[in-house]
Amino acid sequence: MKRVVLAATRTAAAAGVLCAATLVTSGAPAHAYDIAATRPLATEAQVPSVLAYWLGGDGRALAAATPYALRLKVSARQTERGAAPDGKPGGVRPADSGSAQEKAGQGKTAAGKTPGAKPDGGKPAQDTTDPDRTAQDGNRTAASKNVNLPRTTGRVFFVGSDDKPHWCSGTSVQGPHRNLVATAGHCVFDTETDGTPMRKWIFIPGYQPGAAPFGVYAGKQAFTHHDFATYRDLDRDYAFVAVHNGLAPQPSRAPGRVIKLADGGRLGDGVGGQGLAYNQEIGRRTVILGHSAPPVRGATFRLQDPSIHANALLGLKSSRTTDGSSWLIGYRKTGRLGYLNGVAIATSGGAAVSPYFDSELFSVYVAARKVRSDAVPGGVFRDGANEINIL
Repeated sequence: MKRVVLAATRTAAAAGVLCAATLVTSGAPAHAYDIAATRPLATEAQVPSVLAYWLGGDGRALAAATPYALRLKVSARQTERGAAPDGKPGGVRPADSGSAQEKAGQGKTAAGKTPGAKPDGGKPAQDTTDPDRTAQDGNRTAASKNVNLPRTTGRVFFVGSDDKPHWCSGTSVQGPHRNLVATAGHCVFDTETDGTPMRKWIFIPGYQPGAAPFGVYAGKQAFTHHDFATYRDLDRDYAFVAVHNGLAPQPSRAPGRVIKLADGGRLGDGVGGQGLAYNQEIGRRTVILGHSAPPVRGATFRLQDPSIHANALLGLKSSRTTDGSSWLIGYRKTGRLGYLNGVAIATSGGAAVSPYFDSELFSVYVAARKVRSDAVPGGVFRDGANEINIL
């Protein structure tokens, strides 16, 4: 049964292109219950065991992982009602991995504000650029070799309730601690059982078979909406995961048995982070970026599936996307940065499907971005036949 919540009155607020020059402070509405649900994934002490599972045997588990998808069939239809803003439009600026301010340890944007330090709102603005472009700070984020994707895009790997390895797409998102990954909620919380987190959860940006070019990041703490964690509400099928500092695999003379790893630093420092946008108007020009799938571009529209009480979904014409793929508005090809405004959770009737991002989504993000991550302590650990040497 879907929970009925007392939220702020939903208004039809519209927003134009989000850009760095037009961001102002805006808060999320108050609610009568806790929006965010959180679960621990792995402690620092558990990280070596998690990585041993995935990297042992020359990455046998990574190679065996299969794409993950909801078993629940989504039969959504286009509608004129449903998804709508519940407050003012807002957003958080993206950040590239080569910011001079970040290198200097100042943690500031070109506008002199700490990125992600407090809620940002976006004023309506006239789009005078190409539909896939917008103003932003920096443009040095490089592409991975996978379908020319930004290196913020990668795969999240996990073990499901069937005890088998699976993967979804995931995206690095900007935050004050530069350690957040966004993906579909069902790629983090197991909807087949009691909603407990998936096991051995990791993120590999820019993943390629046999290679982790920007390191491996084990999940630390997962956040989703209370209604998804408790009631499997697909209108809230999204998650943010705070990850530990990355570990970069090093060459070893004993492949498959001795796993050498070096500290790779924070996720955002290495690959940058996409921005975040919420309470945006329907019909925005959007690009879907998922791992192992070509980019998809188009305009969003409202979808509903009353049979499963999903009444606030977005659609974009596409016959193939991977679950967890990022929906970006204001995406600039030269910098490969934009604003996350959806995540793929299914396909239905020739359309990719995403929850609508509103103020409640932003509340979940705010809870997740408070988590700080540190380096995993070095040492030699043994897990079965594997020896994990963290340098």
